[in-house]
Amino acid sequence: MTEATEARAALRAAIDARLDEAARRWLREGLQEDAAAVRALLAEVPRRTGRRHLIGAFAERAAARLPGVWGEVPVGAWTLADAARVLLLAESAERAEAPYDALFRVYDLGDTETRVAALRALNFVRRGDPARGLELVLDAGRTYLTELLRAAWCDNPFSAVNLSDHDHRKAVLKAFFCDVPVAGFLRLEERADAELAESLCEYIDERLAAGRSVPRALWSVAALHPQPGLVARLVGMLEHPDREERCVAARALARARDARAASFVRERLEREDDPEVRAALEAALEELA
Repeated sequence: MTEATEARAALRAAIDARLDEAARRWLREGLQEDAAAVRALLAEVPRRTGRRHLIGAFAERAAARLPGVWGEVPVGAWTLADAARVLLLAESAERAEAPYDALFRVYDLGDTETRVAALRALNFVRRGDPARGLELVLDAGRTYLTELLRAAWCDNPFSAVNLSDHDHRKAVLKAFFCDVPVAGFLRLEERADAELAESLCEYIDERLAAGRSVPRALWSVAALHPQPGLVARLVGMLEHPDREERCVAARALARARDARAASFVRERLEREDDPEVRAALEAALEELA
């Protein structure tokens, strides 16, 4: 059994476990259809499967993963309809000579939900030339549709592995601009580099000069490769009246790992009353020791 076959089998097992017999039968029949018939079936998916979560237990969703061709795929946020669309498209594309080309054809003709499914299905078909698969990701990245941006960049191992450094930097920056959660970028800590950090610091300067707030997640990403002045700015944030801002500063300083900040963190810890902020400061001191 190939890795793509195993990935689709695991996805199908997760879906089947949540469907009744009639829905399982409908899905089983749909998986035998050709690409044209599958495209027509996609509109029926929500009615056939319902929109319940793929992972039934709320407590299990944050850690829920399924095997994918390019790495484990987080599926905790998927509904049954989301998962069924991905499986139908992946199974159909797998039978084509070039699965990525088949997925792009579906993506190009599809509505937003179909495009989201095609982007996710990149992780459930056999590997081909990554450049062909990236055509879907890059096209989605040129839009301003949050659903497509999230599907292209977040919880998508194919993108995490195959985006070029240049396109990865562009994606992270645009994610902040479009309020797409960068926490969903897999391997972000590994792929972030000094050039990205420099661009993020410029973005921070622009927002502050315009009197606008800085997305909190931005500080921790920039701190992975701290540019001149960033650590001093974070130390100053330890005195912010907003407890959330103090937490952000402490966590970012932990990532920056600049030992010169240790005395400031320790001094703030002696005066800090909030338990969550104290915990963040203590964790930062461990990293700065």
